[in-house]
Amino acid sequence: MAARPVVGDRLPPLALPDLTGRRVVVTGASAGIGRATATALAGAGAEVVLAVRNTGKGESTAAEIRRGHPGAQVVVEELELGSLAGIAAFVARVGARPVHLLVNNAGTSTSDRDARTSDGFDLQVGVNYLGAWALTAGLWPSLRAAGDSRVVMLGSIMATRGRIGPDFGGPGSTYRSYSDSKLAAVVLAGELRRRSARADAGVSAVAAHPGWCQTAIFDTAGPPAWVETAGRVLRAIQSPADGAQPVLLAATDPRPAAYYGPTRLGGSAGPAGPAKLPPGALEPGVGDRLWQVSARLTGVGFEP
Repeated sequence: MAARPVVGDRLPPLALPDLTGRRVVVTGASAGIGRATATALAGAGAEVVLAVRNTGKGESTAAEIRRGHPGAQVVVEELELGSLAGIAAFVARVGARPVHLLVNNAGTSTSDRDARTSDGFDLQVGVNYLGAWALTAGLWPSLRAAGDSRVVMLGSIMATRGRIGPDFGGPGSTYRSYSDSKLAAVVLAGELRRRSARADAGVSAVAAHPGWCQTAIFDTAGPPAWVETAGRVLRAIQSPADGAQPVLLAATDPRPAAYYGPTRLGGSAGPAGPAKLPPGALEPGVGDRLWQVSARLTGVGFEP
Protein backbone atom coordinates (compact mmCIF):
# COMPACT_ATOMS: atom_id res chain seq x y z
CA MET A 1 0.00 0.00 0.00
CA ALA A 2 1.23 3.46 -0.81
CA ALA A 3 2.32 5.63 2.12
CA ARG A 4 0.90 9.13 2.24
CA PRO A 5 2.55 11.99 4.14
CA VAL A 6 0.92 13.83 7.00
CA VAL A 7 2.60 17.15 7.57
CA GLY A 8 2.55 18.79 11.00
CA ASP A 9 3.42 22.46 11.46
CA ARG A 10 6.71 21.80 13.22
CA LEU A 11 7.43 18.06 13.24
CA PRO A 12 8.78 16.08 10.28
CA PRO A 13 6.14 14.34 8.18
CA LEU A 14 4.46 11.19 9.50
CA ALA A 15 3.57 8.64 6.83
CA LEU A 16 0.23 6.83 6.96
CA PRO A 17 -0.73 3.69 5.07
CA ASP A 18 -3.36 3.76 2.34
CA LEU A 19 -6.69 3.65 4.21
CA THR A 20 -8.95 3.35 1.18
CA GLY A 21 -12.01 1.26 2.00
CA ARG A 22 -11.79 1.82 5.75
CA ARG A 23 -14.50 3.66 7.65
CA VAL A 24 -13.43 5.85 10.55
CA VAL A 25 -15.29 7.68 13.34
CA VAL A 26 -13.47 10.58 15.01
CA THR A 27 -15.15 12.31 17.94
CA GLY A 28 -14.56 16.00 18.57
CA ALA A 29 -13.47 16.31 14.95
CA SER A 30 -14.39 19.94 14.32
CA ALA A 31 -11.40 21.50 16.09
CA GLY A 32 -7.92 20.94 17.43
CA ILE A 33 -6.41 17.48 17.52
CA GLY A 34 -9.65 15.86 16.36
CA ARG A 35 -9.78 17.98 13.23
CA ALA A 36 -6.09 17.33 12.51
CA THR A 37 -6.62 13.60 13.00
CA ALA A 38 -9.70 13.48 10.78
CA THR A 39 -7.97 15.51 8.08
CA ALA A 40 -4.99 13.18 8.01
CA LEU A 41 -7.11 10.03 7.91
CA ALA A 42 -9.29 11.42 5.11
CA GLY A 43 -6.17 12.39 3.20
CA ALA A 44 -4.98 8.79 3.46
CA GLY A 45 -8.16 7.59 1.78
CA ALA A 46 -10.43 6.67 4.70
CA GLU A 47 -14.14 7.43 4.79
CA VAL A 48 -14.36 9.67 7.85
CA VAL A 49 -17.36 10.37 10.06
CA LEU A 50 -16.92 13.67 11.88
CA ALA A 51 -18.75 13.11 15.19
CA VAL A 52 -19.33 16.61 16.55
CA ARG A 53 -21.53 18.60 18.94
CA ASN A 54 -21.86 21.56 16.58
CA THR A 55 -22.80 20.36 13.10
CA GLY A 56 -22.23 23.83 11.64
CA LYS A 57 -18.60 23.70 12.71
CA GLY A 58 -18.50 20.11 11.51
CA GLU A 59 -19.68 21.06 8.03
CA SER A 60 -17.09 23.83 7.89
CA THR A 61 -14.39 21.31 8.82
CA ALA A 62 -15.68 18.84 6.23
CA ALA A 63 -15.54 21.53 3.53
CA GLU A 64 -11.99 22.40 4.55
CA ILE A 65 -10.94 18.75 4.35
CA ARG A 66 -12.50 18.37 0.89
CA ARG A 67 -10.69 21.48 -0.34
CA GLY A 68 -7.37 20.08 0.83
CA HIS A 69 -8.14 16.54 -0.34
CA PRO A 70 -10.44 16.58 -3.36
CA GLY A 71 -12.57 13.47 -3.48
CA ALA A 72 -12.26 12.83 0.27
CA GLN A 73 -15.22 10.97 1.76
CA VAL A 74 -16.32 12.97 4.80
CA VAL A 75 -19.70 13.03 6.53
CA VAL A 76 -20.86 14.98 9.58
CA GLU A 77 -22.95 13.46 12.37
CA GLU A 78 -24.15 15.11 15.56
CA LEU A 79 -22.86 13.55 18.76
CA GLU A 80 -23.36 14.81 22.31
CA LEU A 81 -21.11 12.72 24.55
CA GLY A 82 -22.68 14.29 27.63
CA SER A 83 -25.95 12.49 26.88
CA LEU A 84 -26.43 8.72 26.90
CA ALA A 85 -29.58 9.19 24.81
CA GLY A 86 -27.63 11.27 22.29
CA ILE A 87 -24.95 8.59 22.08
CA ALA A 88 -27.58 5.91 21.47
CA ALA A 89 -29.11 8.00 18.69
CA PHE A 90 -25.71 8.45 17.05
CA VAL A 91 -25.05 4.70 17.22
CA ALA A 92 -28.42 4.00 15.61
CA ARG A 93 -27.50 6.24 12.67
CA VAL A 94 -23.84 5.32 12.23
CA GLY A 95 -23.58 1.76 13.49
CA ALA A 96 -25.53 0.06 10.69
CA ARG A 97 -22.30 -0.26 8.69
CA PRO A 98 -18.92 -1.64 9.80
CA VAL A 99 -16.52 0.74 11.55
CA HIS A 100 -12.83 -0.01 11.09
CA LEU A 101 -11.49 2.67 13.43
CA LEU A 102 -13.02 4.58 16.35
CA VAL A 103 -10.94 7.49 17.67
CA ASN A 104 -12.36 8.61 21.02
CA ASN A 105 -10.74 12.03 20.84
CA ALA A 106 -13.39 14.40 22.21
CA GLY A 107 -12.76 15.90 25.62
CA THR A 108 -13.64 18.83 27.80
CA SER A 109 -12.41 20.65 30.86
CA THR A 110 -14.12 23.15 33.10
CA SER A 111 -13.53 25.33 36.15
CA ASP A 112 -17.14 24.81 37.29
CA ARG A 113 -17.09 22.25 40.10
CA ASP A 114 -20.84 21.75 39.75
CA ALA A 115 -20.83 21.11 35.98
CA ARG A 116 -22.73 17.93 35.12
CA THR A 117 -23.82 16.04 32.04
CA SER A 118 -27.50 15.64 31.25
CA ASP A 119 -27.32 12.26 33.02
CA GLY A 120 -25.88 13.81 36.18
CA PHE A 121 -22.24 12.75 35.84
CA ASP A 122 -19.30 15.01 36.61
CA LEU A 123 -18.89 16.82 33.28
CA GLN A 124 -15.28 15.84 32.70
CA VAL A 125 -15.65 12.19 33.67
CA GLY A 126 -18.98 12.03 31.84
CA VAL A 127 -17.73 13.42 28.52
CA ASN A 128 -14.07 12.40 28.53
CA TYR A 129 -14.60 8.85 29.70
CA LEU A 130 -18.15 7.59 30.31
CA GLY A 131 -19.36 8.99 26.99
CA ALA A 132 -16.47 7.27 25.22
CA TRP A 133 -17.30 4.04 27.07
CA ALA A 134 -20.94 4.16 26.00
CA LEU A 135 -20.02 5.01 22.41
CA THR A 136 -17.51 2.17 22.22
CA ALA A 137 -20.07 -0.24 23.65
CA GLY A 138 -22.70 0.90 21.15
CA LEU A 139 -20.37 0.62 18.16
CA TRP A 140 -18.77 -2.64 19.27
CA PRO A 141 -20.89 -4.81 16.91
CA SER A 142 -19.86 -2.52 14.04
CA LEU A 143 -16.21 -2.78 15.03
CA ARG A 144 -16.41 -6.56 15.20
CA ALA A 145 -18.20 -6.70 11.87
CA ALA A 146 -15.39 -4.72 10.21
CA GLY A 147 -12.69 -7.22 11.14
CA ASP A 148 -9.15 -6.08 11.98
CA SER A 149 -10.56 -2.91 13.53
CA ARG A 150 -9.21 -0.63 16.25
CA VAL A 151 -10.28 1.68 19.07
CA VAL A 152 -8.03 4.58 20.05
CA MET A 153 -8.50 6.21 23.45
CA LEU A 154 -7.12 9.67 24.22
CA GLY A 155 -5.13 9.96 27.41
CA SER A 156 -3.18 12.93 28.70
CA ILE A 157 -0.02 13.84 30.55
CA MET A 158 -2.43 14.56 33.41
CA ALA A 159 -3.37 10.87 33.55
CA THR A 160 -0.26 10.32 35.70
CA ARG A 161 -2.11 12.15 38.50
CA GLY A 162 -5.37 10.24 38.11
CA ARG A 163 -6.69 7.28 40.05
CA ILE A 164 -9.58 4.88 39.79
CA GLY A 165 -10.81 4.84 43.37
CA PRO A 166 -14.11 3.99 45.08
CA ASP A 167 -15.36 7.51 44.40
CA PHE A 168 -14.56 7.49 40.67
CA GLY A 169 -17.00 9.77 38.88
CA GLY A 170 -18.16 11.38 42.10
CA PRO A 171 -17.74 14.96 43.33
CA GLY A 172 -14.27 16.40 43.61
CA SER A 173 -12.03 19.09 42.22
CA THR A 174 -12.18 19.66 38.49
CA TYR A 175 -8.42 19.12 38.29
CA ARG A 176 -8.83 15.75 39.96
CA SER A 177 -11.77 14.61 37.82
CA TYR A 178 -10.00 15.59 34.60
CA SER A 179 -6.96 13.53 35.58
CA ASP A 180 -9.17 10.62 36.61
CA SER A 181 -11.06 10.73 33.33
CA LYS A 182 -7.88 10.59 31.30
CA LEU A 183 -6.41 7.77 33.34
CA ALA A 184 -9.67 5.88 32.82
CA ALA A 185 -9.33 6.29 29.05
CA VAL A 186 -5.87 4.70 29.13
CA VAL A 187 -7.01 1.89 31.43
CA LEU A 188 -10.01 1.15 29.20
CA ALA A 189 -7.76 0.73 26.16
CA GLY A 190 -5.76 -1.89 28.00
CA GLU A 191 -8.82 -3.74 29.28
CA LEU A 192 -10.46 -3.65 25.84
CA ARG A 193 -7.30 -5.08 24.34
CA ARG A 194 -7.16 -7.92 26.87
CA ARG A 195 -10.84 -8.83 26.63
CA SER A 196 -10.91 -8.58 22.86
CA ALA A 197 -7.88 -10.86 22.54
CA ARG A 198 -9.44 -13.36 24.92
CA ALA A 199 -12.66 -13.39 22.88
CA ASP A 200 -10.80 -13.40 19.54
CA ALA A 201 -12.97 -10.42 18.58
CA GLY A 202 -10.58 -8.99 15.99
CA VAL A 203 -10.56 -5.52 17.57
CA SER A 204 -7.38 -3.96 18.93
CA ALA A 205 -7.28 -1.05 21.36
CA VAL A 206 -4.53 1.50 21.85
CA ALA A 207 -4.15 4.69 23.88
CA ALA A 208 -2.32 7.88 22.98
CA HIS A 209 -1.73 11.32 24.42
CA PRO A 210 -0.80 14.47 22.48
CA GLY A 211 1.51 16.12 24.98
CA TRP A 212 0.98 19.87 25.20
CA CYS A 213 -0.19 21.66 22.09
CA GLN A 214 -2.24 24.59 20.89
CA THR A 215 -5.79 23.53 21.67
CA ALA A 216 -8.57 25.21 23.62
CA ILE A 217 -9.20 22.46 26.17
CA PHE A 218 -7.54 24.28 29.08
CA ASP A 219 -8.76 27.75 28.18
CA THR A 220 -11.48 27.61 30.83
CA ALA A 221 -10.18 24.73 32.89
CA GLY A 222 -8.97 26.58 35.94
CA PRO A 223 -6.24 24.01 36.76
CA PRO A 224 -3.43 24.70 39.26
CA ALA A 225 -1.13 27.61 38.43
CA TRP A 226 1.78 25.35 37.48
CA VAL A 227 -0.38 23.63 34.88
CA GLU A 228 -1.42 26.95 33.38
CA THR A 229 2.19 28.13 33.25
CA ALA A 230 3.49 24.90 31.73
CA GLY A 231 0.64 24.87 29.25
CA ARG A 232 1.34 28.40 27.99
CA VAL A 233 4.99 27.55 27.39
CA LEU A 234 4.61 24.08 25.93
CA ARG A 235 1.53 24.72 23.80
CA ALA A 236 3.65 27.15 21.83
CA ILE A 237 5.90 24.26 20.83
CA GLN A 238 3.31 21.99 19.19
CA SER A 239 0.39 22.63 16.86
CA PRO A 240 -2.73 20.42 16.82
CA ALA A 241 -1.29 18.66 13.75
CA ASP A 242 1.83 17.84 15.75
CA GLY A 243 -0.24 16.71 18.74
CA ALA A 244 -2.26 14.44 16.46
CA GLN A 245 0.78 12.42 15.43
CA PRO A 246 0.73 10.06 18.46
CA VAL A 247 -2.99 9.53 17.82
CA LEU A 248 -2.37 8.71 14.16
CA LEU A 249 0.44 6.34 15.08
CA ALA A 250 -1.84 4.60 17.57
CA ALA A 251 -4.51 4.35 14.89
CA THR A 252 -2.35 2.89 12.14
CA ASP A 253 0.77 1.22 13.53
CA PRO A 254 0.52 -2.41 12.34
CA ARG A 255 2.13 -3.68 15.56
CA PRO A 256 0.94 -1.10 18.07
CA ALA A 257 2.37 -0.43 21.49
CA ALA A 258 -0.01 -0.01 24.41
CA TYR A 259 0.46 3.77 24.61
CA TYR A 260 1.88 6.52 22.39
CA GLY A 261 2.92 10.09 23.03
CA PRO A 262 5.56 12.68 22.23
CA THR A 263 9.06 11.49 23.03
CA ARG A 264 10.78 14.71 24.14
CA LEU A 265 10.53 17.10 27.10
CA GLY A 266 9.19 14.41 29.38
CA GLY A 267 6.47 13.46 26.93
CA SER A 268 5.33 17.05 26.42
CA ALA A 269 6.39 17.50 22.79
CA GLY A 270 8.36 16.03 19.93
CA PRO A 271 8.08 13.08 17.55
CA ALA A 272 5.56 10.38 18.39
CA GLY A 273 6.61 7.04 19.82
CA PRO A 274 5.77 4.50 22.51
CA ALA A 275 5.13 6.07 25.92
CA LYS A 276 5.21 4.84 29.50
CA LEU A 277 1.81 3.96 30.92
CA PRO A 278 0.61 6.11 33.85
CA PRO A 279 1.29 4.45 37.22
CA GLY A 280 -2.44 4.13 37.91
CA ALA A 281 -2.87 2.02 34.78
CA LEU A 282 -0.47 -0.59 36.16
CA GLU A 283 -2.38 -1.33 39.38
CA PRO A 284 -3.46 -4.98 39.60
CA GLY A 285 -7.13 -5.42 38.73
CA VAL A 286 -7.71 -1.79 37.79
CA GLY A 287 -9.05 -2.65 34.32
CA ASP A 288 -11.66 -5.07 35.60
CA ARG A 289 -12.65 -2.65 38.36
CA LEU A 290 -13.11 0.18 35.88
CA TRP A 291 -15.07 -2.06 33.51
CA GLN A 292 -17.56 -2.93 36.25
CA VAL A 293 -18.01 0.63 37.50
CA SER A 294 -18.44 1.95 33.94
CA ALA A 295 -21.28 -0.49 33.27
CA ARG A 296 -22.88 0.27 36.63
CA LEU A 297 -22.76 4.06 36.26
CA THR A 298 -24.02 4.21 32.67
CA GLY A 299 -26.28 1.17 32.57
CA VAL A 300 -24.45 0.29 29.36
CA GLY A 301 -22.52 -2.96 29.44
CA PHE A 302 -20.95 -5.20 26.84
CA GLU A 303 -18.56 -8.08 26.48
CA PRO A 304 -16.25 -8.42 23.48
